Amino acid sequence: MWNDVRRAMGVLLVGSLVACAPAVTGSADAGLNAPRVTLEAGRPERLRLVVMGDQGTGTDIQRRVAQGMAAVCAAQGCDLGAALGDNFYPAGPREATSPLFRERFEALYGPLGIPFVMVLGNHDESWLWGGDGADPRGAAAQVAYSRLNPQWVMPGRQYQASVGGLLDLFVVDTAPLAAYLPSVQPQERPGGPWDAAQRAWLARSVAQSVARWRLVLGHHPLYSNGKHGDAGAYDNLPFAFQRGGAVRELYKVACTQADLLLSGHDHALQVFAPQPGCPGTWTAVSGAAGEVGGSRRGTRPAAFEVYGQPGFLWLDITPETLTIRAYTVGEGGAVTMTETARLTKRP
Repeated sequence: MWNDVRRAMGVLLVGSLVACAPAVTGSADAGLNAPRVTLEAGRPERLRLVVMGDQGTGTDIQRRVAQGMAAVCAAQGCDLGAALGDNFYPAGPREATSPLFRERFEALYGPLGIPFVMVLGNHDESWLWGGDGADPRGAAAQVAYSRLNPQWVMPGRQYQASVGGLLDLFVVDTAPLAAYLPSVQPQERPGGPWDAAQRAWLARSVAQSVARWRLVLGHHPLYSNGKHGDAGAYDNLPFAFQRGGAVRELYKVACTQADLLLSGHDHALQVFAPQPGCPGTWTAVSGAAGEVGGSRRGTRPAAFEVYGQPGFLWLDITPETLTIRAYTVGEGGAVTMTETARLTKRP
């Protein structure tokens, strides 16, 4: 009963905020800051990328998965990491000097000795409650922290990270595009100038990339059989801006151009072959590095999916192939591997 009351109160609050929110439209010229960084990682002919998401809980699950990652990296090798958002729960720190950075990143992943390409999630940009995604001040703190710790790669809220001619990673910020509350920055709301600018940047940058492999990283998924569901229909929420239609439109500009879309948000591991709505591009969810929950709700055919088990993905990238492996971590720390997909490039 209390959950129903809280949900009803939340709907009323969101409704009142929507009613008084000014409409914002604009062109793609919104002063978007999208840096490009070059990373020295791996060898020119091979890169091993470990991918986690939704890790920042500070729980035993986060610690156990971090230990599992360390074991896999010691045995198989890791040259680079990626963290797909919700780097902190319930909300992101507001200062780059917060001890949370040490406790939930440095202590756990620092020993791996590799840089991590970092993505922002809705919990990182919280306003009135943890996970509402409506306040970018949490994003500012994480960008600032990247200047204090080179292992935390986040030169901007959206950016391109290149590893030689083998790999380009395009990081986007989806939190304002599926926030539970209207953003405190009106220009960042879906359909506004910030949305248009990010979409234009992604379309142009992916199309112009000459890297052998092109990956797009964002927190919210395009496709998911988990609790939150597909972009455009997240959680069957009452207001259109909450359901992620703008996330869907953002990713669509990279479909056919990008080889793989990586996201978190749902606390599961999932891999999907190219779908009719995004032809030529694989999609994967890696959101089980700090918390698990929920069961399979969607019906989309998947190359691989697992629910209720913590874990992460590991990508082995060469000029000819991109292999995706899923690793789950048991309560005793045992790590189980499943090869889920192998993408190939023509010579």
